[in-house]
Amino acid sequence: MIRIITLLAVGLFCQISLAQETSVPTTPVENTEQMEQARILQEAKEAEEAQKKVEKAIAKAEKEAKKLEKAQKRAEKAQKKAESELKKREKLSSEIDSKRRSIAKDQKKIEKLQKKMVKDEKKGKLSPLAIEKLNKKIDKLEKGIEKDKEKLRKLESKQ
Repeated sequence: MIRIITLLAVGLFCQISLAQETSVPTTPVENTEQMEQARILQEAKEAEEAQKKVEKAIAKAEKEAKKLEKAQKRAEKAQKKAESELKKREKLSSEIDSKRRSIAKDQKKIEKLQKKMVKDEKKGKLSPLAIEKLNKKIDKLEKGIEKDKEKLRKLESKQ
């Protein structure tokens, strides 16, 4: 009889524990689903935040790229300006040298004409008309020299 009571007690005890085990799993399943949904929502928020950070980083990088591009354009512009200034100076110095050579050339022509005139006068080869022509040539060359000297002064003042 003790064995039967013990057996019934064990059977009752097992039945109660099985009943408790079946009712307990239904509640955690609901909690697990809620926890899973909450975790999914949290991951979605984190993904959005990460996406926003990436977008901000991209925007910042684009701004930096634009700044660098502008700086590069400014540098190129400054270089072109410096090159054009150098070309202007070279052209100006070339023009100055050209005027100096022109003046020297005209002065040599005047000297040659004067020497020729003196030489031919001594020999008596020059007529008054020829002397007048030579004097006109000399005057014309002297006027040209004066103009060139004035231009040379202006060019030197620019330099």
